[in-house]
Amino acid sequence: MDVNRLQIRRAAIAAIALGVLALAVTGMIDRLLLGTFIFAGLVVGWLNAQITLWAITKIADAETPSKQRLVGSSLARLVCITAVAILIAILARPNGVGIFFGLALFQVALVFNTVVPELKGLRQTP
Repeated sequence: MDVNRLQIRRAAIAAIALGVLALAVTGMIDRLLLGTFIFAGLVVGWLNAQITLWAITKIADAETPSKQRLVGSSLARLVCITAVAILIAILARPNGVGIFFGLALFQVALVFNTVVPELKGLRQTP
């Protein structure tokens, strides 16, 4: 299995666990809708990671890989995600801001799942 796919799969598992935890905690404080938006942000973050991996693979496998295509793809995706998140945060105030928490949590989970195996590898090398 490709290492990148494995890291995204691990991040997805971490995101689901964080989403369930967010739903449990926000449910206890009677803010379940906030937890739902946090979970939605985690899902959107995972989708972004999947689309990013697909776009990088497609661009890298092209006959003439282009940095401009990669930058354009990333910019379009991030602008779209940000616009949708801002719209949700505004329309579903105050709980809609949870989508930003979910997006941020997913990025932390993705970085953590990328860095930890690398650190373990560094420890094992003499």
